[in-house]
Order: sequence, then C-alpha cells, then structure tokens
Amino acid sequence: MKDDSTEITIRSKSELRGVVQPKIVRIISFIVITMSLVACTVLCILAIWKFTESDAVWRAIATFIVVSIATAIFTFVNEKLG
Repeated sequence: MKDDSTEITIRSKSELRGVVQPKIVRIISFIVITMSLVACTVLCILAIWKFTESDAVWRAIATFIVVSIATAIFTFVNEKLG
C-alpha cells in the first residue's frame, strides 16, 4: 500500500532576505534614483535655455551617477548579506 501522507513543497521563487527588508530598499532606491534623474533633467533643460551655468549640469550629472551607483550597491549588498 502506498503512503499518501508525504507532502512535497516546491518554491518557484526564492525568498529575498536582507538586513533591511529588500522590498523597502528597492522602493527607496527607485525613489532616490528617480528624483535624481528628474533633477538632472530639469537642470539640463535650464542650461539649454541659459537659465543656469553648464558647470551646474555637469555637477548634477556626476552626483546622479554617484547616487545611482551607491543605491544599486546598497541594494545588492543588502540582498546578498541578509
């Protein structure tokens, strides 16, 4: 006679763990990167119309790159070490 009491559980997607909840980290990272991108876009448009100096645009773009890389690294490390 066969034993039908054995249950098999298959998880198709692994659970994400982190020091800080990965879902919250991803949301915050998305918001920070989006706000930086919007600020850079506005500064670029102002520079095109000569309302601001081009030096501010290059600083904003450099800041955007640094912030984007930092949030991406933080998200990656949080998910891997958690």
